[in-house]
Amino acid sequence: MRFIMNEKVIEDIKNMREKIKKCNYFYYEKNQSLLSDYEYDMLLKNLEKEEGKYPALADENSPTKTVGVTIKENKFKKVNHKKPMLSLSNTYNLNDIKAFDNRALKLSQREQLDYILELKLDGVSISIHYEKGKLIQAVTRGDGKIGEDVTENILEIESIPKYLMEEIDLEVRGEIILPLDKFDEINQKRIEDGLEVFANPRNAASGTLRQLDSKVVKERKLDCYVYYLVDSDNYGIETHQKSLEYLQKLGFKVNGNYILCDSLKKVAESIKKWEIERLELPYETDGLVIKVNEFSLYEDLGYTTKSPRWAIAYKFPAKQITTKLLDITYQVGRTGAITPVAELEPVNLSGSLISRASLHNFDEISRKDIRIGDTVFIEKAAEIIPQVVKVVLEDRTGEEKKVEEPKECPVCGEKLQKTEGEVALKCVNENCRGKLERKLEYFVSRDAMNIDGLGPKILNKLIEIGKIKEIYDIYNLKEYKEELIELDKMGQKSIDKLMKSIETSQKREYSKVLYALGVSFVGKYLAEILAKETKNIDKLMKMTKEELIEINGVGEKVAASVVDFFEQEKNLLIIEKLKENNINFKYEEKKIAENIFNNKTFLITGKLQNYKRSDMKELIENKGGKVLSGISKKLDCLIVGENPGSKLEKAKEMGIEIMTEKIFFEKMI
Repeated sequence: MRFIMNEKVIEDIKNMREKIKKCNYFYYEKNQSLLSDYEYDMLLKNLEKEEGKYPALADENSPTKTVGVTIKENKFKKVNHKKPMLSLSNTYNLNDIKAFDNRALKLSQREQLDYILELKLDGVSISIHYEKGKLIQAVTRGDGKIGEDVTENILEIESIPKYLMEEIDLEVRGEIILPLDKFDEINQKRIEDGLEVFANPRNAASGTLRQLDSKVVKERKLDCYVYYLVDSDNYGIETHQKSLEYLQKLGFKVNGNYILCDSLKKVAESIKKWEIERLELPYETDGLVIKVNEFSLYEDLGYTTKSPRWAIAYKFPAKQITTKLLDITYQVGRTGAITPVAELEPVNLSGSLISRASLHNFDEISRKDIRIGDTVFIEKAAEIIPQVVKVVLEDRTGEEKKVEEPKECPVCGEKLQKTEGEVALKCVNENCRGKLERKLEYFVSRDAMNIDGLGPKILNKLIEIGKIKEIYDIYNLKEYKEELIELDKMGQKSIDKLMKSIETSQKREYSKVLYALGVSFVGKYLAEILAKETKNIDKLMKMTKEELIEINGVGEKVAASVVDFFEQEKNLLIIEKLKENNINFKYEEKKIAENIFNNKTFLITGKLQNYKRSDMKELIENKGGKVLSGISKKLDCLIVGENPGSKLEKAKEMGIEIMTEKIFFEKMI
């Protein structure tokens, strides 16, 4: 098909190239992202498509033909790579993986190929050189041909061996990453120091690696996983899997979560598994890399100008994306705290359409300099709650509006107040409808009283018709069964289920009840501590601030909040009414019998059929066991669900006990 070239086509291609080059510069040189990974990938693919239509506009300097960015700043010495550090073609759908497989089969003239599937770590690529087993140089990717010598900084990364187990010459390539716990620590410190936080661990790792002071690198505890041995045939190694085993033998840290797949079906199953399990990893991974296992086929499969044809990256759904902040509205919390909410131009993120995101508080808005009309990055915190991460300052036009703190409650109209030492504006009106709605939602939530069937919609209607004016009124709903049917056309089964759930909540553990009361600063963990220490609500209600502070884990802020809560008449009335409804306010010691759980360590892997992971974790801990985050010599038992993956094989190799979900349940009871 012929495509007619005109001025608009030329201008569009020019604009796309300039935008990508600008993004590359900020990403590689400034450690800043102007677009999310997904948006960048889509822009690059669109440019490739347009360039394919119009060969006359081909340009060897186009971002589609180059890797990374040409190094301009002279912080570090420039070094030529002996072999180019190429980037990978990537995709977000399985059809492209199938096309990759078909092309590889055709070019290799094979009927079947083995693939190694590895986690694609979200960090900074590095090339490390050794002579006679000693580390002599480390170079960043740069533009793929020329990188920067960062050897002095690399020497401060503990997981990179300075001497190998064999005195040989070699070059390896790997990924420098920043573990999530270290990322959180660094950002917290930057907040305390009044500095801009890093948007993600990758930017933080890149910024750290290019520090002129190597002490900063040591302090931030970067990590490194090696994934490729250059010129493997020089060492008599025939497959990628064997090269990974050899690298580990030499002393390198290799990510053990790789899988050998002998079919496209197994590749697809592994992708599905890791889309879930990646959330439990202690580091960021943005996808999976699929590589042909047999090295002898690499030359037959060949290369493009910037990517090998023997590998492809499957990217997970976007964790971050940019969109326009159209307006800011306000929500009233259960304590009266006013939370600003970003009203966004709708955008798809991690499989859901997002149109609203949390802005936390006004200090946060001020610190990030968020304005109405800004282009902002949003992400899902813990893959659940959308939040605004940062502003793309380079996109500002001057038309953006600064955000002013509201003076009145958006629900009841009362004047807002700010308590000394707190960042939140609060509505202090005891009869504020917004506060009651949030308090009820919190009380019935899964981690609190766990009352199924009382969602926000039903609760709001019950408030409207006057059936619920306080949380204890929930226990009078049995008197209004007929009205509930008419209220929201609830069926009899739904009503019966709701009544049963309300009845069950009366036997909820004291710690859960304490958490459900919504005492400021008392979360699940502290509620458990207070319940265990006080044994009953009556003792807790009488404790002084000084007595509370003596409890391990309770600070001055928590102690003051607890004392203040029990000094308020309305809270004492709530507790009295809940007692009348036989709510449990006494702590019962968990009897930990001598069983398979007591003092044993467990790890859960694969998809569970009858439990949520958090529920199983709680069951194990209640029985005296401990749940670990990964396989190690300290692990006693691996509990497996569907598609357990590499953890199962590793557990078998280490002789660790393996237990199915069914066996776990049988032993538990």
